[in-house]
Amino acid sequence: MGIVDFHSVSFSYDGRKAALDNLGISIEPGAFLAVLGGNGSGKSTFAKHINALLVPDRGTVEVLGRPTADPACTYFIRSNAGMVFQNPDDQIVAGKVEDEVAFGPENLGLPPDELRRRVTEALGKVGLAGFEQSQTHELSGGQKQRVAVAGVLAMEPQILILDEASAMLDPQGREGLMALCRTLHDGGFTIVMVTHFMDQAAACDRVAVLHEGSLALDGTPEEVLTDGAALEHLELDSPFAVQLCRKLQAQGVPVETCLGEGELIAQLQALLGADAEPVRCSKPAEPSAIQTAVPASAPEPLLTFQNVSFSYEPSPSKAEAATDDAAGDGWGNRPDEPWALRDVSFSLNQGEFLAIAGHTGSGKSTLMQLAGGLLQPAAGTVRLQGRDLADKRAAAEARHSVGMVFQYPERQLFAATVADDVAFGPRNLGLSEDEVDRRVQEALERVHLSYRDLKDKSPFALSGGQQRRVAVAGVLAMEPQTLILDEPTAGLDPRSHDRLLALIEDLHRTQGLTVVMVSHNMDDIGALADRVLVLNRGRIFASGDPLAVFSDAAGLEAIGLGIPRTYRVALALGLEADFDRIPAIGDVARAVAARHRQGL
Repeated sequence: MGIVDFHSVSFSYDGRKAALDNLGISIEPGAFLAVLGGNGSGKSTFAKHINALLVPDRGTVEVLGRPTADPACTYFIRSNAGMVFQNPDDQIVAGKVEDEVAFGPENLGLPPDELRRRVTEALGKVGLAGFEQSQTHELSGGQKQRVAVAGVLAMEPQILILDEASAMLDPQGREGLMALCRTLHDGGFTIVMVTHFMDQAAACDRVAVLHEGSLALDGTPEEVLTDGAALEHLELDSPFAVQLCRKLQAQGVPVETCLGEGELIAQLQALLGADAEPVRCSKPAEPSAIQTAVPASAPEPLLTFQNVSFSYEPSPSKAEAATDDAAGDGWGNRPDEPWALRDVSFSLNQGEFLAIAGHTGSGKSTLMQLAGGLLQPAAGTVRLQGRDLADKRAAAEARHSVGMVFQYPERQLFAATVADDVAFGPRNLGLSEDEVDRRVQEALERVHLSYRDLKDKSPFALSGGQQRRVAVAGVLAMEPQTLILDEPTAGLDPRSHDRLLALIEDLHRTQGLTVVMVSHNMDDIGALADRVLVLNRGRIFASGDPLAVFSDAAGLEAIGLGIPRTYRVALALGLEADFDRIPAIGDVARAVAARHRQGL
């Protein structure tokens, strides 16, 4: 018997389509299990069955030997199987961070001293020491996610269930979460990690892949994640190192297939005679050293930020005391930083693709809301097409020409059906029903959703990835001139991720749409952006073309970010001079193959 046992489990939300279909799986005590699958494959439904949030229609689920369908066992199961949801707002109930983390253990009836110890230790484990008095609604999405993790850890459960818990975290935050999971696992925790990050799955002990509610693959990471044909059929990818190994082997480079980037780099360094340590470019003395120059004859910018500051605090009196050095807690945040943005100046030109990067809590989402006229700066000005967005009429008009897709799509979904939700914006423009219907169908098709299959469904019955695409469709139906996307691919499976990025690229390159994209995915930024703006604790750290910005690998890592994986490999092998842009994976394979042939 495992610590979790699914026996022929079937479950449906609507009584028609199975979310889980005759699923049988056993999780042994102390396992570190990665659960993969496309959007809508049943991963979140599976996770919710482990701590009795859902119970089977048929079959049984047993946790620690007790059936989840027995109401007498519910308290015991939920006390020992703690779950972190995909969206932290689904489980945050308190206004203050320490109250939120204390909520679970307090309901266990613990004494005050033990309660205080658990809250302090849990916040320390997720890099939020000192945030006890912070308001939860003022935190960034990634910080909220870590508060949710801390709240579960404070319960000291035997099983930790993570449902895309790293989707909103920056690279350093993801590494911190994985390090925490490894520590907990070494201490005997059983961990079930639902993820779309293949590199995270490679670090687990076991990988299970769901497809249409059934178990499609199950085995060690080496067995599952190197089966390229099976993963492609399931609309998944192999880890980056496996993909690069295949490209190299196709080029005749003699490398053994491996899961880890570090292992692959070590193979290639030995093969090419490269330095044992990755090449590091020195950090520029000032961010302006890599600023993109604007020609004197350039037209008036579409969007301009001039000395913009913003704070969620009514009187940020501590602002001047804040320093510009990177945070030293290993997670890239400070509890005493009063400014969400501080003295930010930049411009965006018509038709440009600007990517915004930064650690969790650096001010990215705040900047997006200021650009859309949803917030007003405490100081400085934001101008769209030369008009100050402090003017209410200008701000209102901006919302017609600027389409925004927020960090959490369910916040902008509200209608009874998918079709009505996508139609809401066009209808408010006073368009005819024929034109509205045309826009709805076209917008859903552009985000690869079936109008016929989904038009009458509730958007809240869809998976998280499907909701993201519906939210994008609702914005595209407005036919905006500028598209602002806040973490658009978070929570999407690899194929949906690639399709959405291809759509965004097409809107920009082919249709001339101006795009501003906030992302923690450095690979996406390197592949798509014309220019990158990096924020660090509310200030501009760097701005320039992707190659110039990402050449500062050490500086970016110091503020909680990384660089595109292809460029990281190129730097480690001393191949960076071969590229005048961020290389694609095939470019790296060809460069390595050419260098290898030279050495033969």
